[in-house]
Amino acid sequence: MTSCGYSVVVIAVRLLLLLLPAGLVVAEHPPQSNQAPAIQNAAPQLAAPQKLQALVKLHTADELRALLARAEQIASGKDEYNTDEPIALVLHGAEIEIFKRSNYRSNKELVDLAARLDAFNVVDLKVCRRWMGQHDLELGDLPPFLDPVPFGGDEVKRLQGDGYAYF
Repeated sequence: MTSCGYSVVVIAVRLLLLLLPAGLVVAEHPPQSNQAPAIQNAAPQLAAPQKLQALVKLHTADELRALLARAEQIASGKDEYNTDEPIALVLHGAEIEIFKRSNYRSNKELVDLAARLDAFNVVDLKVCRRWMGQHDLELGDLPPFLDPVPFGGDEVKRLQGDGYAYF
């Protein structure tokens, strides 16, 4: 191949590099004779999907709102976490009162957010039966999207044992 022909190939390769989709890279070795440059997929690999749970510490409406908003952000792919499964959220304190049917009017926005995220499988909301019993709450006092567990603390530990990480 003449030097002029080689220049045409170099220009063509440079044009190809400009037109390649992001994430594809051309091998660093110059082409041998008439071979096209080798292309390999170098797209950044996302971390393997994680199983996540939200850690409820303060048991307040503001904390719950923040945790649900963060779960929604994670599910939309706008966060460093990557999950294919719903984010577990174990309610085991005063935040359960927010979901009482008698408190719906004053907590409508928050309860509706939780219901929507549960319906779209973004979160899996669990509620502690022991706490409910200690505060005279029945399952019928709460919306049906809250799944009861015998003891919230044990459920948190079980999820950890199953590989759920806190966010």
